[in-house]
Amino acid sequence: MSTAAHPGDLLSALLDGELTAREEEDVRAHLETCADCQRELRLVTEGRASLRDLPPVDPPFGFYERLVRPRHRWARAGVAALAAGAAASVGIMALAAPREATVAPHVAQLVDAHTASASTSGDPISEITPAAAPVSWNR
Repeated sequence: MSTAAHPGDLLSALLDGELTAREEEDVRAHLETCADCQRELRLVTEGRASLRDLPPVDPPFGFYERLVRPRHRWARAGVAALAAGAAASVGIMALAAPREATVAPHVAQLVDAHTASASTSGDPISEITPAAAPVSWNR
């Protein structure tokens, strides 16, 4: 931080102890030369002290119970919106899912044709498998 720039939110971070050593050094150096920032730091410090000195306030009767108990109308609407969103997501995924590509002719027909026409001496696949191996495909 340059000494010409005002630290702004860094003053609050200084009071909270959230600055690195270098940032704290820069902010304190700026405070030594800037009357406006000294005034702002004093006001922030006084405001925080005033706020901390306020007495605790008791919540109104039934406040916690109303927080825990869901409002029926809103709860139903939330569940309905969640269910509708889930249904829409499933529908979109079903429509966007990739389809299995169709092959014409079917692969099983190609295998049958290859098996019938391949010779055991000229086909490398037939050489590594027995010549009379049964092939079955689920159609």
